[in-house]
Amino acid sequence: MKNLNSYKAKFKQFNNVKELLTIFDSFNTYAQKLESSYTQLQERVKKIDQEMAYTNECLNKKVLELDNQTRFLNSILGSMHSGVVAVDNDGKIMTFNNVAESTLNVIARDVLGNSFRSSFSHIGGFVDLLLESMLKNREINNLKRVIEMDDGETRNIESSISILKDENGAITGAVETFFDLSEICELKGRLNSASDLVSVGTMAASIAHEIRNPLNGIEGFASLLERDLEGDNLRLVKHIIKGTKNINEIVTDLLFLARPIKLNLRRYELPKIIDKALLFVDQELGNKGCKNIQIEKDYDSSDGFILCDPDRLQQAFLNILLNAIQSMPEGGKIRIFTRKSTTKDIPTTQIGFVDTGDGINDGTIKKIFEPFFTTKDDGTGLGLAIVRKIIELHEGRINIFSGPEKGTTIMVNLPGNQNEVLNTSRETNFLSNVLA
Repeated sequence: MKNLNSYKAKFKQFNNVKELLTIFDSFNTYAQKLESSYTQLQERVKKIDQEMAYTNECLNKKVLELDNQTRFLNSILGSMHSGVVAVDNDGKIMTFNNVAESTLNVIARDVLGNSFRSSFSHIGGFVDLLLESMLKNREINNLKRVIEMDDGETRNIESSISILKDENGAITGAVETFFDLSEICELKGRLNSASDLVSVGTMAASIAHEIRNPLNGIEGFASLLERDLEGDNLRLVKHIIKGTKNINEIVTDLLFLARPIKLNLRRYELPKIIDKALLFVDQELGNKGCKNIQIEKDYDSSDGFILCDPDRLQQAFLNILLNAIQSMPEGGKIRIFTRKSTTKDIPTTQIGFVDTGDGINDGTIKKIFEPFFTTKDDGTGLGLAIVRKIIELHEGRINIFSGPEKGTTIMVNLPGNQNEVLNTSRETNFLSNVLA
């Protein structure tokens, strides 16, 4: 019995060992399978890494190509002489180049991604054309129009609009290119004025001699009669003398505008030129009994010498001052200032004449320098035309800023670099200065 029990115990132990061996074999089998799967997984991960590395390399190349293309397109947009603005289908601004910034006085970073209408609502006549063109799916080529800036300044621009579409023909946005024609329009106006002056100048030069000879005779005989007449007859003779002098002055002004002018250029103190003009202003005010006009001077304390023809500049300043006086029949103040400035990196000398008169409306300002244009009953319209000619002969510029009941400011900008030697024997006529 004891042996039987021992046998049974050993048999049971054998079965346990056999079961353990079976389990161990199964474990080894699964371990081998797991190791094989892990190896395969490593190989797959390695292959995926290689594929991802290749994909990333291709993607980086594409990103680099896209970045280069973007820089190239931005370089093209930046070097264009036209303004470019593009919007998407929702009217949001996607492109806005440097010329558009300078033309519209708007910074790109302030408007990119924003609504086109709200961004440019302050510019009259600019927004509707592009939005209506996109709404009606209609392209526009070389349309000339006038836009009004928020400061009241108007600009002439020429616009072309293209509609952007996807491969299915659906509208995705629009792009407008525009070119500022303001300087060209100004040049055309000056050329037209020059053409008129050439015709008038030719006529004036041809008949000046014939006019002046009888005028001088009339004035001479009238002066003789003046000594022998009295009463009403004397008054009439004085009117004749005054009339002949007025006609003579008009002929002189016409000849000045038409003839080639030789400037007598030399270094001269700018304040002295202005003060000499003010002497004639004081005399004019005294003759008219005007005591309620104040003159205020604010000269730059730095070197006031400029290269100029002092007599011609004095004539120009005097015409400006007389116009200022005539704009203040009830009295007022004229402020004259000089200062150094820089325009497009070029040193300039600025002379400002500021009056508190009635001001000038926009329509008049546009024509103010045209010969024979005048708002005065007894004016010839030649005074400011002569002023502009004198300033431009000095390679300067003149601008007027004014508004009804806001007074008028006339700014004269003259070259300020006195190290340059100008040709003092140069003869310049009006037409060549307009074309310059």
